[in-house]
Amino acid sequence: MSSEIVDRQREWQDRTWFPPGPQLAICLSGGKERLADLTDDELLQVAAAARRQTSWAQARELAAIAELQQRRTGAEVDGDPDYRVLSAHEAVTEEVSAALSVTGNAAATLVHLAERLVGPLAATGAALEAGRIDLSKARAISAATETLPDEAAEKVEAAALEKASTQTTGQLRRRIKRLAERLAPEAVEERKREAVRQRRLEIWDTPSGTTDLALCDLAAEDAHAIFNKITAAAQGLKHDGDPRPLNLIRTDLATQLLYGADLPAALRALLTPPPDDLPTAHRTVGHGCEGRTDAAESASSSPSIADAAEPGGRSVAGDGVFVSELVDRIERRLAHVRDHVQPERLPIAIRRAAQRIHQELAGARDDACRGRDERHGRPGYRPPAALRLEIEARHATCVFPTCNQPVHRCDIDHTIPWRPGTTCRCNLAPLCRRHHRLKQTPGWKLHQVWPGILLWITPSGAWYIVRSDRR
Repeated sequence: MSSEIVDRQREWQDRTWFPPGPQLAICLSGGKERLADLTDDELLQVAAAARRQTSWAQARELAAIAELQQRRTGAEVDGDPDYRVLSAHEAVTEEVSAALSVTGNAAATLVHLAERLVGPLAATGAALEAGRIDLSKARAISAATETLPDEAAEKVEAAALEKASTQTTGQLRRRIKRLAERLAPEAVEERKREAVRQRRLEIWDTPSGTTDLALCDLAAEDAHAIFNKITAAAQGLKHDGDPRPLNLIRTDLATQLLYGADLPAALRALLTPPPDDLPTAHRTVGHGCEGRTDAAESASSSPSIADAAEPGGRSVAGDGVFVSELVDRIERRLAHVRDHVQPERLPIAIRRAAQRIHQELAGARDDACRGRDERHGRPGYRPPAALRLEIEARHATCVFPTCNQPVHRCDIDHTIPWRPGTTCRCNLAPLCRRHHRLKQTPGWKLHQVWPGILLWITPSGAWYIVRSDRR
């Protein structure tokens, strides 16, 4: 047993120096079950060693392609070129494509990279073979030095390789860009102008069944100007109450504009989306429980909530007796559920009971809020100043049970997110940013069962009722 431990330690101790090649391949061979005996540090050494071995294998692949290319090119020079047949370069590309089962474009990229790694970028090829860089870094160096003068390309390559082994591909690209701009600014500018001359609109299908559409190689100032204009308009829509993520608004707005709508028409179209356009988080999603009633909830002894809310719309703020009676009935209803379900079913039973309470009070709650108005709620996402003052007067602090954050530091939050929710006293309450995020955390639920009466449900099935007269 001890000899096995010694052998294992000898095998992977200080492997960071072990060069890739046939010997390392032997060390990496074996089943996955061998990994179970390694320490965490040794597992990371195995992963690093496997990456070095991969770089070595990719260098061998490219070297073989380069050798084939040199052979075909040499044979072509000896004979008379014939326009009726493919050139040596084209023929090699097709051979590589067939042999490796890759597309023609992918094969052409491999042939081109192979030529450069045995030619002007031989140092990069050697670094790849030694496992100091991987293929993506070799591609980055090749692409960045392609149009540079030979002397500048050599300096950029040498400087890039100094730190490439400890940098990510993104960091390496940024370093190469700075080096190239300093050593060969004219070449960099000419490359940029040539890319802009090749600007294009591209489209391609994605594995998810959707399609990507992209404007490629625009001038940087044009691309940023377009993006900033669409972003500004999208942020305006979000401020006006669109609850969707900014990326989604931006994409839909760009789509409307590309279809030919002018900006005002595109904004109007997105301000009134069809119901099915709502994000999943704001839709009512069934879970196969519709029509099912928990036995504890439907028991005859369960207190009636709707009876507590008399028609005519009594004001919560002006009737403390009513508030106390309603809160007491909610407490007894939830306690009744808690006492008649198995502990493992308590969280879901309480959530269902709270949802049922909210639904039972819907009609009376709407009547109370509507008053003399025919329409329930206010237009727009932002509450009018008078309504905001009413909400702030109703709750002096965040409505989380233990929070004392003053209302002027809170968001006036839509308890049910706007669309499908409404901007109304029965759907607005102050929440500090911390508890605003908590409300959206899976397992937590917040109901405003009556204007100013907030019912929190926790993941464990506990509940807390916050009323407007809290001290």
